[in-house]
Amino acid sequence: MNLWVIGRDGVISEATEVYNYEISYDYITTEKTSFNLVNDIEFKNGDFVMAKYQHGKGIAYFGVIDSYEESEEDNTRIMVCNDIITLINFDFPATKMSGPSFEAHAKTLITKYLISDPNKVMSVLDIEVLSNTPHVYQPADPPTPTNLMKYLINGFKKYNVVWEFDRFENGRVKTSIKAVTSTVQLKNNIKGFKNWDVSTTEVGKGTSNYLMIVDKTTTNSETPKVLSNWYLLSDNTISQNASSPLVIKPTKTQISIYDTTEEDKPSYEDVANAALKGSFYAHEITVQAYKENLVMDPSSLATGTLVNIMYNGTQYKSVLTGFTINENSDYMALRFGHIRSRLSEILE
Repeated sequence: MNLWVIGRDGVISEATEVYNYEISYDYITTEKTSFNLVNDIEFKNGDFVMAKYQHGKGIAYFGVIDSYEESEEDNTRIMVCNDIITLINFDFPATKMSGPSFEAHAKTLITKYLISDPNKVMSVLDIEVLSNTPHVYQPADPPTPTNLMKYLINGFKKYNVVWEFDRFENGRVKTSIKAVTSTVQLKNNIKGFKNWDVSTTEVGKGTSNYLMIVDKTTTNSETPKVLSNWYLLSDNTISQNASSPLVIKPTKTQISIYDTTEEDKPSYEDVANAALKGSFYAHEITVQAYKENLVMDPSSLATGTLVNIMYNGTQYKSVLTGFTINENSDYMALRFGHIRSRLSEILE
């Protein structure tokens, strides 16, 4: 594997050889990636890093340099990097928002608070919107100080929209924002996959599958002004049919307060989609996959890929949310679903 450093001015370095690496992507927890370098390379913390597989297998990693240290074991240099979404790990004033494109909305926010801020030194970055997904965001008491990175992660959970690196071209870092729709089929008896672990427990986080939309003018909790009722079905669609056999029972209720007097107010269906669909992947599924498998090899992995998993006769509709590739192992770790059963996530 070879590695290049790209400065925030768009200047790219000469290639340097990677001695060892552990690439870790996780759209939920933003894991760090490390590279052991044979030679010194000039850079500044916050510069971009691009790593490519040798023999024409494409880009293995693109991220932002976080730190650099010496390895006491083999006298190599260890470069530690973050995913590009960490560039927006800061607050912005979130308000009530709805519209036809979460992707365009996200681009506007990133452009406003990152690219257009001269003190962020990020004019080298370009963003292309590749899809449009209706969205709704309704904080309780806007404007609310909100972390922009977590705001986009929330959009990923609700709409499966990702912001990702696309290419480096003519001194520009090209990125895209899109809803991922590609789907892969997996079974737990497939060759090259081992050590499956399936957990459908909502680790410290309740999930809702019934939404009651209530008028803001409601004054009596015993007789609320219910405007609309929606249910999340087992196929990740929503319905107003309470008797549908796809409603998982017993239901768990969530309330959304709706202001009928607002201009440009969202539809009830858009409110329901935003409120409920983030609950669908409330599980954690992990597996070790042989790097040379024929279904999901390292060069084809993409967070947000939809996955239908058949595990011991039970089907789980899931999504690839993270993976780890270590040079010293023939297997890579794949993580599916929105739940993370580690202490930091439980306490969040």
